[in-house]
Amino acid sequence: MIVIRTVIVLIVSVLLFSANVNPAQAETGDLTGEWLGTWTSLNAPKYNGTLEMTVTQEGLALSGTSILGNTKCSPERFFKGQLFGKYDNFIALQLYDDTQTPLTKLWGAINRSRNAISAVYNFDTNTSECYGDVGTMIISKVQDYSQIQGVIKK
Repeated sequence: MIVIRTVIVLIVSVLLFSANVNPAQAETGDLTGEWLGTWTSLNAPKYNGTLEMTVTQEGLALSGTSILGNTKCSPERFFKGQLFGKYDNFIALQLYDDTQTPLTKLWGAINRSRNAISAVYNFDTNTSECYGDVGTMIISKVQDYSQIQGVIKK
């Protein structure tokens, strides 16, 4: 049941982010920067929290750090990943703890403006405190005009 819900969330996300878009018009902007979002467990929908990411993009390769709020697992994580798909509008990441032990995999769809990602995650490493958890994430890129905690980003 959880796998079906995860697949449905990913499919709906892809459709929402790509509706009425001519693929030739899709932007190829850089994902480098600060990102903020939320995550929700599909195992226990009341288990959710915030997400902060710093992303560096070099070609199709992505890397960076993330901090997750309200989680018992390693809240500070490192990630490495790749863009893929005909228009590089999908993302696949592997998250690691501070010892470089893989924790979870994340797959997502990037909207055409390249400023939002809708993703699903899966903790598939049995040594992780969150082993077996799956869920969704909605992540937005911080823009120059964004206001975070009363501080205007410049």
